[in-house]
Amino acid sequence: MVKSFLLLLSSAITHTHSLSTTSPTQKDRPLLRQFGAGINERVLNSKSGLNRCHHADSFQSSETIPCLDMQSSSSSSSHGSINIDMSSKHQIRKAYTASTINGQHGRSSGSGCCIIRLHGQDANSVRGLVDFADDFFAGVDDESRNSAINDLGVFRIGNNIHAGFDVDVNEEGKMQVLYTKLIPNDTEDSNPLLLPLEVGELVGINSLNKAQDGMGTLFDIGSQITSAVLGMNAASTNKLLDDCTDVVRKENRHDLVSENADKIADNVSNSYQRIIRYLEPQSKESAEEDAAFWPHVDSTFLTLIPMPDIGGLEVWCPSSKYGESENLEERGEWVRPTKPVGLDSNANDCLHVVALAGEFLQLLSNGQVPTCIHRVIAPQPPSPPAFGFAPKQYKPRVSAPLFLRPRRGEDATLDVESDLRKFGEGGLYFEKNLLHECDSMRVWDYMDCMSPNN
Repeated sequence: MVKSFLLLLSSAITHTHSLSTTSPTQKDRPLLRQFGAGINERVLNSKSGLNRCHHADSFQSSETIPCLDMQSSSSSSSHGSINIDMSSKHQIRKAYTASTINGQHGRSSGSGCCIIRLHGQDANSVRGLVDFADDFFAGVDDESRNSAINDLGVFRIGNNIHAGFDVDVNEEGKMQVLYTKLIPNDTEDSNPLLLPLEVGELVGINSLNKAQDGMGTLFDIGSQITSAVLGMNAASTNKLLDDCTDVVRKENRHDLVSENADKIADNVSNSYQRIIRYLEPQSKESAEEDAAFWPHVDSTFLTLIPMPDIGGLEVWCPSSKYGESENLEERGEWVRPTKPVGLDSNANDCLHVVALAGEFLQLLSNGQVPTCIHRVIAPQPPSPPAFGFAPKQYKPRVSAPLFLRPRRGEDATLDVESDLRKFGEGGLYFEKNLLHECDSMRVWDYMDCMSPNN
């Protein structure tokens, strides 16, 4: 089965096609182009901003990044002896809204980042995803079984659909990335097929199943957040958000046979999971100056990242006092999300997930939710050992983000009047008539206008 499917993928790579839907031309959507340009300008400005992490008077994670308690729809409402009040839809929406009302974001006007606290069954399922990431790189480092994955490379399944393993991204020696794609199964009680297939062979079926359970939990939490922020009902959420179910209608799904090699891309989920290992910086001096991942935003509704034990992710928090300062260095600070203290901070079953707002959440909230600008600084190399002591071993940072994106299908067309809550004109990044321009469009088509050079 594995070999025949790989042959099918090989055929698909040589016969890939653009998706059948014709995207709107850029000139038809000037406000969308302006919206994308505005995000790019914010990203560029953030590169000149202050990096004051760990300074005594710097912005702190606890005062700029809200924390929410959530549970998946499949999780039991009971968490043992811990009495937890789950965050309401109103609280979720308020946490993501770019507002300084009642000091909601402390000294920041809103970063588009929240920390999600999971408990019990949900925490355990996401731990399975974290363990899967560790299992994968343990296999990569095992010379007795890593040849298939190290020789795989990254292959193109279709337009904007890639999978594979890049052992040295951009040949910069900064990170290694596993790009996965999911093909939903025909039955609801079975896991999706994860590409590349070599991953399952490397980590084993037990680790793979635990990973997919963790992905399911994050898909569920991400859908809840997005629907709460945008005020979408269940039908609109299912129509627009790709949670790796019903990518295409079953009657239109293409069988995985050689005759359909040029069509199987339509079966693949637009949302996906990625595993990243950040490698040791070449020198301690360059670690802060030469980011492993430069400031950027994600083309998602949400990016959900189980919080690693090793820090490195930093988010841009615009200053509520100096947001319009001509001095770019004063407009905000880089803040490293940390595990919140306080409520049930000693609970062993607690796990934290960083949830970053993507471009689509800013767009469909009419600018009230800022796209989260973020970057990654790799852990610094250990200091040289003192005389007579063995050198400390560098421990790389491993991250397993999940990207919740819009569906690509024809049915994922936005109806502003029925799909979204009524937003006012008070957003920090509000652009008049922008949502009117987005009305009756397939949501994923916005990308052609916002990022024409991608």
